[in-house]
Amino acid sequence: MAACSLTLLGGFGLRSADGRELALSTRKDRLLLAYLALNAGRSLARDRLAGLLWGDRGETQARDSLRQSIAAIRHTCRQVTLDPIASERDSVNFSCDGIEIDAVAFERLAAEPATWPDAATLYRGALLEGIDGITPEYEAWLAPERERLAALAVRLVENIATTAQPSETALCLSRQLLARDPVCEPLHRTLMRLHVAAGDRATALKLYAVCRDTLKRELDTVPDLQTEMLYRNILTDRPAQQAPMVDSARATERPSIAVLPFSNLSRDPDLDHLCEGLAEDIITGLGRFRLLFVIDRYSSSMIVKQETDIAEIGRRLGVAHLVQGSLQRQGDRVRITVRLLDAATRAQVWGESYDHPFADLTTIPDTITRALTSTLHGRVESALLAQVRRKPKMAAYECLLRGLKHLRGYGPGDNQRAVELFQQAVDLDPDYARARAYRAFADVVLYGYSDAPDEILDRSHAMATTALELDETDGRCQFLVGLIQRYRGDMDSAERHYQRALELNPNDADVIVGYGRLLAFRGQLEQGLDRVMQGMRLNPYHPEWYWLNLASVLYEAGRYADAAAALSRITKPGYWVLCRLAGCYAELGRMEEARETAANALRLRPNFRVGTLRLRECPPAIADRIRGGLRKAGLPG
Repeated sequence: MAACSLTLLGGFGLRSADGRELALSTRKDRLLLAYLALNAGRSLARDRLAGLLWGDRGETQARDSLRQSIAAIRHTCRQVTLDPIASERDSVNFSCDGIEIDAVAFERLAAEPATWPDAATLYRGALLEGIDGITPEYEAWLAPERERLAALAVRLVENIATTAQPSETALCLSRQLLARDPVCEPLHRTLMRLHVAAGDRATALKLYAVCRDTLKRELDTVPDLQTEMLYRNILTDRPAQQAPMVDSARATERPSIAVLPFSNLSRDPDLDHLCEGLAEDIITGLGRFRLLFVIDRYSSSMIVKQETDIAEIGRRLGVAHLVQGSLQRQGDRVRITVRLLDAATRAQVWGESYDHPFADLTTIPDTITRALTSTLHGRVESALLAQVRRKPKMAAYECLLRGLKHLRGYGPGDNQRAVELFQQAVDLDPDYARARAYRAFADVVLYGYSDAPDEILDRSHAMATTALELDETDGRCQFLVGLIQRYRGDMDSAERHYQRALELNPNDADVIVGYGRLLAFRGQLEQGLDRVMQGMRLNPYHPEWYWLNLASVLYEAGRYADAAAALSRITKPGYWVLCRLAGCYAELGRMEEARETAANALRLRPNFRVGTLRLRECPPAIADRIRGGLRKAGLPG
């Protein structure tokens, strides 16, 4: 048994084995003992020790002060029959035999999984917390030691959280550490996991909101991929599924890649949409290859607005490779430069420049796709590269890109503008299959999805079918036809088109999420939820309609609180999102929130009536349950 214990974490304390306080009369005596204890077993130069605490004095006076302080420490330790200091003329050596030092024990216990809980009880605060009047020389040693031990404490609670075992000690320590560093995302994730382990999912989900709001307020940034995926996994009862981190082995087995929006070097605002369009076409081309893991364009665009460092972008998107490019117009020609980068090292793997007539710009994405797939994986389904796909006219392509920015928009007139731009694309190039498909779908959006009149849905289906006649190998056309069929209530046809779309492009996150919703409404709840989560992984910074799809699956599963949490992620909810949210609150018995949310919905759509909802895409039992929840919330009949 140790003769005395030395407390350094969270303050300073020296006590005998029977609990008596062993006093040291001056602050510098205490600081010297702490330094000696944490450097036990080393030969420490007297000049170094004197300079740490008495550097503002002359050399002789400093050494005298050091000698007096050593004598005071010896005197105190002799009260418990210890003499830990061995002095030489020019050096001092400290032995910790018989002394239990909490900081030393903390490091030892934190190294072994079996003693992690014991280590967590020892970290009561920062090293020598609350001791003031420290000299700059001592602070230069103390500050990094404090940070090192604090970082070890963070790793400790992270490790405990991965065991998925409830731990009140780890919870308390995590809160303490987070109070010290509120923007430390690993601590937010740790607390979320610990609350899940304790069976408190609601608090875990609230902690995500705290993390998100804190990062926005303090750093003007958003949670990273691991935090986002953890939140989604908790929301969908999949806390064990961590956001996959990229490593060299995984990248070798299935190369992972994100294509960033191209830079507009001409500073011509009219070319901005082309920069994003080029990236999207390259993503579509890469997405055809099953051996590639391709992040959706939407997430790539969102991250580039917040981050410029290649390694950080790669980390947040969870990919091993990034594609960067630029576009510069020179008269009737355009120069496109493309680079393939290793995200972890920032090193360029491949690069190329293309000088091309501006009018033929739409042929460039395939050229780049061939080079990228060849570089990343020499034989990745190479037969697909030989496919000849018809290219649209440049003006029609521009109209399509502009229309996509408005489709499903929340601004006044957004969806009407999308209809107009898609129609322009069709007028400019009647054989442009994708423009026809989007023109058809835009009417469905404009007129209320499954509540659109029969004649609108029938007309949209007819137009979308002609798009497939023009190019049945376009996965996005297949998806849009499937969507229209879903809103018409023809689920068998919708599923066939979704499956064909995924055969053509297995990495299309929009299709995967939509397919998940369809599967859930067909009774395959777990498979549907898995699909939605897969799509969110491919497009982690996705458009907000993903949340509506996830909420629909959760609602069908009877998980109304989780569905409400998903709907609450939509920042500019329209009347239908508010109606669904009100229905969730009503099913949960939260009637005050239900009535308030229903009133907000009616302010946006005063003529809304539950009885007029067609809900063609929902099986009758689900449709009745949705209508019942809306009526419970007080929405008119």
